[in-house]
Amino acid sequence: MTADLPMSVLGPGGVEETWELFLKDGEVPGITLRSSDGTAWSGEGDDLFDALSDIRLQIEPLGYLLLCNGARTDAYPSGMGRDMGRGSIVYILQPGRAARRQVSVFDRAAPASVGTVAAQREFYEAWIAGPLHRPLTDRSRDALAELWFRLSGRSYAGTLERRRRSDRGHRGS
Repeated sequence: MTADLPMSVLGPGGVEETWELFLKDGEVPGITLRSSDGTAWSGEGDDLFDALSDIRLQIEPLGYLLLCNGARTDAYPSGMGRDMGRGSIVYILQPGRAARRQVSVFDRAAPASVGTVAAQREFYEAWIAGPLHRPLTDRSRDALAELWFRLSGRSYAGTLERRRRSDRGHRGS
C-alpha cells in the first residue's frame, strides 16, 4: 500500500464517519477501504475509478456511500483521463453541456451529490444520449437559433422544444 487518505463515508441513518483509503501501486490499480472498526474492503480494476466503483458495490448493500467526487452521480471519467491519469480525475457532467470541469476522484463531495454506482451509470448514459451528442447539423441549427432569439429578445427554450418534438415526429415517419 502506498497512499493513506482519509475518506468520509455516509452510513445508515445519515451518520458520517471517516475511514481510511489505501491506494495500491502496481500494474493493476487497487484500493483498500478500512472502516473505523477495522473491517476492510478491496477493489481492483483497469483504473482507480473502476477500483473505487468495485468497493462502492461492496459497501452500498450495507447502507454506506463514499463522500468523494468519484461517487457523485453527476461525475464520470473520460477515456483519455482513464488511460493517461489512471482514472484519478472525473468530469462533473451537466445535461446538454460538454464536460469541462475536472476534479479529483478522491476529493470530498457533498452528501447530496453522491449516490450508488447504478445511479451514476444511469446519469452518465443519459448524459451521453443527451442533446450534446446529436448530429452536428442539429447542434449548429440550435446554436444559430439561440443566437437569433437572444438578439431579438424572444424566448428560445419553448421554440427549441417544439422544434425537437417536430423533428422526432418527422424522423419516426
